[in-house]
Amino acid sequence: MSVRVRLLVAGHSLQSEWFSRRSGGLRRVRFPATFALLEVPGQAPVLFDTGYSARFFSATGPFPQRLYRLLLPVAFSPAEAATAQLGALGVSPDAVGTVVLSHLHGDHIAGLRDFPAARIVRAGPALPAEVEPGARPRARVALRTTRHGFLPELLPPDLVARSTDAAGLATVETGLPGFGAGHDLFGDGRAVLVPLPGHAPGHLGLWLPRTQGPPLFLVGDACWHREAFLSGDLPPRPVLAMLGEPAASAATVERLAALARSRPDVLVVPSHCAASVAAAQEALG
Repeated sequence: MSVRVRLLVAGHSLQSEWFSRRSGGLRRVRFPATFALLEVPGQAPVLFDTGYSARFFSATGPFPQRLYRLLLPVAFSPAEAATAQLGALGVSPDAVGTVVLSHLHGDHIAGLRDFPAARIVRAGPALPAEVEPGARPRARVALRTTRHGFLPELLPPDLVARSTDAAGLATVETGLPGFGAGHDLFGDGRAVLVPLPGHAPGHLGLWLPRTQGPPLFLVGDACWHREAFLSGDLPPRPVLAMLGEPAASAATVERLAALARSRPDVLVVPSHCAASVAAAQEALG
């Protein structure tokens, strides 16, 4: 049985094209905040990430959090919220059974508090001890969390009670060259969470071998543009230096490149690559 997948976009940031690849120019382009809706007969709907929400703007109002918005200007309208788009598809926020987080950066978790009944699946420890979910951290802590793209006030206060470490799920072989085993979300191999280290602690991708279209690998922020793994067109050095673990990130991109060569049937979709998202939306119908 396949998983019906809908790729949706909840707002976007604006950044120079060269930010995602060296060959890009200085013109400002959209970096879509993509999230996915997974629908499986007999199971509650599942989200992979949530995109932006109006809450992002209140969270980035004060200093130093405002630096996040200044460095990555965001465009968002209420109609783009995950809740609004799901509502148009007949899915209420309370009906969402699980939200999987690729990682905890603001553009991936800003809509999380809009799904109060959902189990939350993430990788690694829930939060640092000095951070309280749903609360604005003290200035010293806020400077550090903002520098890493993390806004704790976007998280639900009951995060710990509602969240599960992906490592606690059953393991299953992905069958993807170079990627080994992953965490089995449904217990039947239809949706597998795959560690993709480098960009952020506990970064996860989502492997969907059977969809209504081609096999789909949602790779979050493992890279920001498909040319990274198709042609080696990586971000410039200053941008790479901003990554959590540049060496690990480069190794992940190399594995994606090998996958693209060996399995051209697989659609590899970085969250912020507009061309990849558009191609996947068309292929999924």
